[in-house]
Amino acid sequence: MGKKYDIFLSYRRDGGESTARILRDQLTQRGYRVFLDVEALASGAFDAGLFSVIDECTDFLLILSPGSLERCAQEDDWVRAEIEHAMAKNKNIIPVMLRNFSFPEKLPESIEKLRYQNGVESNFQFFDAFLEKLTGFLKSRPDKGGLILHRLRHGKRLILTGMLILALAAGLGFLLWKQFNNYPRTARDRNLTNELIYYVEKNMTQLEQAAGYLDEVYHSCSQYLAHYETADYSSLLAQLQTNRRRLYQIDLEDSLMTESLRQQLQNSRFQPADAAAMHDYLETFIDNAVDSIYFMEFLTDPQSCFDLKTQENMLENYREILDEEMKVVAYATNLLLLPVTNESALKEFKYGFLPDLYYSPLQSADWLSDAADLESRSEKSWTAIEKAMNRIAGQLGNENIALLQNRSEIVRQLVAEGLSPGEAEKRVAELDGKSQLLGEKKAQVQDLQRQLEEKKEEARQKFAPAAEDEPAILWGKMLRFLSIGMYDDAVLCIDAYREKTREEDEYAEEYCAAAVRLIRNISNTGIDYGLLVAGYEPDRPRNEQYLIGDVIISVNGTPCHNYEEYSNIRFGIGEEEDYFVVVLRKADDESGRLEQKELLIPARASKVMVMEMSENTDS
Repeated sequence: MGKKYDIFLSYRRDGGESTARILRDQLTQRGYRVFLDVEALASGAFDAGLFSVIDECTDFLLILSPGSLERCAQEDDWVRAEIEHAMAKNKNIIPVMLRNFSFPEKLPESIEKLRYQNGVESNFQFFDAFLEKLTGFLKSRPDKGGLILHRLRHGKRLILTGMLILALAAGLGFLLWKQFNNYPRTARDRNLTNELIYYVEKNMTQLEQAAGYLDEVYHSCSQYLAHYETADYSSLLAQLQTNRRRLYQIDLEDSLMTESLRQQLQNSRFQPADAAAMHDYLETFIDNAVDSIYFMEFLTDPQSCFDLKTQENMLENYREILDEEMKVVAYATNLLLLPVTNESALKEFKYGFLPDLYYSPLQSADWLSDAADLESRSEKSWTAIEKAMNRIAGQLGNENIALLQNRSEIVRQLVAEGLSPGEAEKRVAELDGKSQLLGEKKAQVQDLQRQLEEKKEEARQKFAPAAEDEPAILWGKMLRFLSIGMYDDAVLCIDAYREKTREEDEYAEEYCAAAVRLIRNISNTGIDYGLLVAGYEPDRPRNEQYLIGDVIISVNGTPCHNYEEYSNIRFGIGEEEDYFVVVLRKADDESGRLEQKELLIPARASKVMVMEMSENTDS
């Protein structure tokens, strides 16, 4: 008797179940036999059956949601046990890293090598590309019989439809085509559409509620700052705490996708991953709203050390982020329901439900039918959000941001452990002495800034490019300036290097321009490291994947800061194995911005010459 499963899905219920179900459905459609424990094992057989299924499977998919490995410190943890058994049986382990996941500092020794395992970062915005990459890591092979049968049935249906259209007169054929594309038509499709719209309305209603609490906070903070001399901070603080608790009280269980809807969405005109992502975004929005209110508490504190103008500017940035987030949700909702072309199916949603929403910009008059237009608008909103966040980070400083994020995360953990929001906040307040600590840090930062300016001037005197410097010396000076954030001085070194090498190095102009581009984009990308592609292997066919000026920033999902890290990663990849790299590459437009590109590098591909863009401080 043949084996029953090819792939074992391991995940945490809290944070990973939605992704597990989506992957199970998508991989099953592609012919793989996937094990999902909550459905495949009968009650009472759970403990006894898991290990035998892992033994049977070829691939072990481990879904890593934020915090999913923290409990692995406990010896009786089941996710840990699954990983240990898969490693002991030499299964093909593929980590699937969800957004905001990071490895804990310490893992049990038995699963420590997990952090070095090649994995895939989830991307539900480009789900097809993500799934294509994931299946490339699988050693299992899909059931070809099932796939062929599906294609035959689908192909037969298309042929019959085409024959009918060709057989009819042109006018009647057009009417038939219009009716065929008028979705939904059948009772089953209408029921699915109605259930999906009900799910959307549930999530949008709760999002509207959360946005209202947050907007009320922003308005109150604005009024407080406008009347700063006479305003009562204690009254404002009480309102912030009240609205934060209201956010905690939103019942997210009420807007979860039902299993019935999840099943119906498979093989439908709708995108299951996009539908599931709607509730995931709601959860993220509420978490971020809680963080934002903590920040408002800090921002408006009389001891926050910010002048009034800075306070007002940061508040306006937060309000802009809220506006753009609501646009993103509106575009995503429109895109999700785009398959519905029968206007009567959307009538109540567009003309009855949407007008009751105050914060959503999605109304019947704004409804779009062009997916590319919706994606373009969404991208513009995400860009606006990113710019606003960068402005806030520039004014606040990374240390204070990290402190506030840690505080809100601790409160969330205490609430999850059973404390009320009020008790959790009191506990954290007793521990951190927030206002005094942040005030002291502000003074320390200012003192450090003065010292930094003095150090920069010393560095400028010591490492300024000189006419007698060799190219290698100039590049080393550039790296030193780059490491201490003296970007303009780093560019001067690159210019001097280019003048020294342009006659003898045919690619110098190109990769030097790319190095400058990387430096000028650090504030946007946050990346000041990598390996700069500066040439091709001589006497070999040119590598077709890399372009001169590409900056390699990761290999098989592992960040690559310098050549030593690159070599260590490559050493662990077999000579006959293809591998993935992520590079920063100049965008096709004339904006000068950089885009991340993932490249598949074939085994034994021609080498490229690379130059480091960061100092190796360990050497």
